[in-house]
Amino acid sequence: MKQKATLFIICLLCSISAVFAQNINIKGEVKDQQGLPLPGVSVKVKGTNQGVVTNEKGSYVLSAPTNATLVFSFIGFKTIEQPVNNRANIAITLSDDNQQLNEVVVIGYGTQTKKDITTAVVSISSKDIQNQPVTNALQALQGKAAGVQVTSQSGKPGAGISVSIRGNTSITASNSPLYVIDGVTSRNADFLNPNDIETMTVLKDASAAAIYGSSGANGVVLITTKKGTAGKLQVGFNAYTGISNIWKTQDVLNGSQYNDLLKELGYASFGSENTDWQKETFGTGKQNNYQLSLAGGLKGGQYYFSTGYQQDKGTVAPAVLDKYTANFNGSQNVTKWLKFTANAALTYRKSVDVHDNTGTAGGGVILSALTTPPTIGVYTANGQYAGDPNQGGWENPIAYAYRENNHTRNFRFLGAFAAQVNFTNDLYFKSSISTNNNSNFYDGFLNPFTSDYGRTQQGRYQNNKTRDNVWLNENILNYTKNVDKNAFTATGGMTIQSSDYYYLAHEETKFLDANGALLPAATSIAPNLPSAAQWTKRSYLARITYAYDGKYLFSSNFRADGSSRFAKENRYGYFPSASVGWRISGENFMKDSKTINDLKLRGSWGKVGNDEGIGDYSYMALYSPTTQGSYNFKQLENRDISWEKTTQTNIGLDLSMFNSRITFTADAYLKKTNDLLLNVPLPRSTGFDLQARNAGSMENKGLEFALSTKNFTKEKFTWTTDLNISFNRNKVTGLGNSIDNISFASINQRDDAIRVEVGKPLGAFYGYQFTGVDPQTGMSTYADLNGNGSVDAGDRTYIGNAQPKFTYGINNNLNYGNFGLALFFQGVQGNDLFNASRIDLEGLYDSKNQLSTVLDRWTHEGQITDMPKAIRSTDNSRTSSRYVENGSYLRLKTATLSYNFGQVALSRWKMSKLTVFATSYNLLTFTKYNGFDPEVQQYDKSPSMGIDYGTYPQARTFLLGVNVGF
Repeated sequence: MKQKATLFIICLLCSISAVFAQNINIKGEVKDQQGLPLPGVSVKVKGTNQGVVTNEKGSYVLSAPTNATLVFSFIGFKTIEQPVNNRANIAITLSDDNQQLNEVVVIGYGTQTKKDITTAVVSISSKDIQNQPVTNALQALQGKAAGVQVTSQSGKPGAGISVSIRGNTSITASNSPLYVIDGVTSRNADFLNPNDIETMTVLKDASAAAIYGSSGANGVVLITTKKGTAGKLQVGFNAYTGISNIWKTQDVLNGSQYNDLLKELGYASFGSENTDWQKETFGTGKQNNYQLSLAGGLKGGQYYFSTGYQQDKGTVAPAVLDKYTANFNGSQNVTKWLKFTANAALTYRKSVDVHDNTGTAGGGVILSALTTPPTIGVYTANGQYAGDPNQGGWENPIAYAYRENNHTRNFRFLGAFAAQVNFTNDLYFKSSISTNNNSNFYDGFLNPFTSDYGRTQQGRYQNNKTRDNVWLNENILNYTKNVDKNAFTATGGMTIQSSDYYYLAHEETKFLDANGALLPAATSIAPNLPSAAQWTKRSYLARITYAYDGKYLFSSNFRADGSSRFAKENRYGYFPSASVGWRISGENFMKDSKTINDLKLRGSWGKVGNDEGIGDYSYMALYSPTTQGSYNFKQLENRDISWEKTTQTNIGLDLSMFNSRITFTADAYLKKTNDLLLNVPLPRSTGFDLQARNAGSMENKGLEFALSTKNFTKEKFTWTTDLNISFNRNKVTGLGNSIDNISFASINQRDDAIRVEVGKPLGAFYGYQFTGVDPQTGMSTYADLNGNGSVDAGDRTYIGNAQPKFTYGINNNLNYGNFGLALFFQGVQGNDLFNASRIDLEGLYDSKNQLSTVLDRWTHEGQITDMPKAIRSTDNSRTSSRYVENGSYLRLKTATLSYNFGQVALSRWKMSKLTVFATSYNLLTFTKYNGFDPEVQQYDKSPSMGIDYGTYPQARTFLLGVNVGF
């Protein structure tokens, strides 16, 4: 037995010695393609944890078996595996991965590698969208794409947002871009689950968007949802939960200070309470999100299915949004020449609204939280909501929020089915049919007892139903041919689209009898007739692209659109475009450059059209039916109305340097819109107020810059930065022969705040020039600009501009080991905001509570102050420069700290991915603006931008979440 044990130990020692004898010391240098040393390159023995990192000279020393394989890897370069084969010196040259340049980008009716694109295109990936508490995926575009401006109309759950690409091109027609979701067109994308989106590609210039013709007049956002991949089933689960609150409050008068103000104004009713209405109104919101996805592939096919639930409870109760989503993507190769694809997205949303974006007199909850007297409580002794005792009909914010029980339900279905026939490897034909169905139901009941307004109406029930169905058939033929250094593609097709719209409203009032008792049914029903509209479009499209040797690039599009919104003689619009590119880095004189990896110069020109914003029958003479069975002459005929046209010229530069550690993109553009679709005032003798016509023109010009850097690329630590900045200058260049100016943004009991006039930008504030307070009288003084010795309407002038000088975004991603930190800053600079809320809050003309700034108001002769006296007159609070403020801000939009569990733990738990994260949204805001939030605005229409009038502020949000993969 001892002999056997001794023999075993000897054999074991011999085996160990033999193993060690096979190891050799290996040294070498790692360089890039320009011959420069690469420090920080990981050199590992394949299949083991043994490895080193190259030093500052790119050198390494490593002990490894003679038959081992070394793996050389470095961020931004292609990974190389090199067999040792008994070599003691192994020198390696790593080539640039160029992953960004070879990235496939979705374009209109096809795809193209990023390096061959000759138009202005920017793409946002799923990593830029995930882990954010947004129910609208388009919010993820904010600050991430140069030239794309995203603004919120309100911060309440489910509120809409406004997206403009390279400025606004129209005054009253639509400025919203076209959204193409997996090939299906839509005018919004708020119904999608953000977690289902793989990429969003923005076509910014007319040459890129011209393939969509009239639909692409305001730019195009191509949205591609996630798809399955070949292999075993992959299961994903994403979830987060969080809380939100407002990040700023306003300092208003307390009960004692408010009563002093009432005495100055001559009121006789005073209260004794001291209610903090902001505390009563604003609470803690809650956010929850859950999504389960299945992805995989069968023989010849792939599939992806997900279902999700999102809930957003606002900081102002009872505002809430519940959103349920389901998404499917699938494809199947039936034969070598036939492929079927199908996709569907189903969304059900239900929400409760609170009224904002209006003054106290209009029932606005937000402004009422500031203006309601602090000397009253929420309820009266009989349990009804308390109101302002000095002004009947003005109720407290809790009454405004809860007096009406309202619900909105929205069903959205978007689906498509397509068949692709491959005639050869180079030629295929694809035909698709899609539908986009939107149904909306609203109902609300105004309590007849609890609120003053409810008692006045004796109760009210309202509901409305909206149905909008759009279907689209597209037939596309595509040919691709590569011969030697020549690459050619040709695309042609025909599309047909049709829409059917229906709306019906219903209203009942007077639910109380003469004794104030509740009746089983209303005694007054308002007569209403349904409204309906249809439109159709037929289009023909073509595109050719050609590239020689990857250096000389050319693309041209043409589309002809026929719209039923115009008379037969003006029905078709023709929209051509062309773009060229020169890859300078491909020339012989650049091949020896040790700093520049890729350098491309590109230029484009294109024309697009617009037929929206004027109704579906603007060229016809229209009669509208009445509830009495008669007809009213509603609209004069105008067969001359035709397409609004926008032409755009773009010059761009794409640069990649230092092995793609620095990438830079610059664009300059000039965009001109002619034949603006406007509702033009008519002479009174016609008996009509307005008529839709082609009148006027507009210009946008700007610069865009985007910079991405890999600041540190060590083995355990990486830091990357993405920065973009955009400059746009907008100007109205014409309004036709019959219009001098147009006013927008109405303010209660005062002049409109915005005027559109030739030579001025959209969003130009117009009013009196506030010059201070008269020390003798305490009245506001305004500049007498026309010199007639008095202040009148002729003294109004331009007092501000809502258009920013530039917008920007800065994104930093830092990774250390398994930890990740992402910091995204977004900002707007050089814009003005018209703080119309201050008219109610510093007007000093009635019994509303005021900001504490009015404590400096004028009270005696000779007093020097900029706050006028308290007087029951609106002369001290005219629409003026007094309410124009600096709207610039810088906001830490998102900050996310994450941890990715390593492979050892994942293998033990039989997972493919496990990430836990904590995210804050709107964590920090730097601004001089005095209102609640510099980012929101009252109106969603472009001319009325920059108005804050009791707007629901965005919240600061904190989340905890997890992403799991199996």
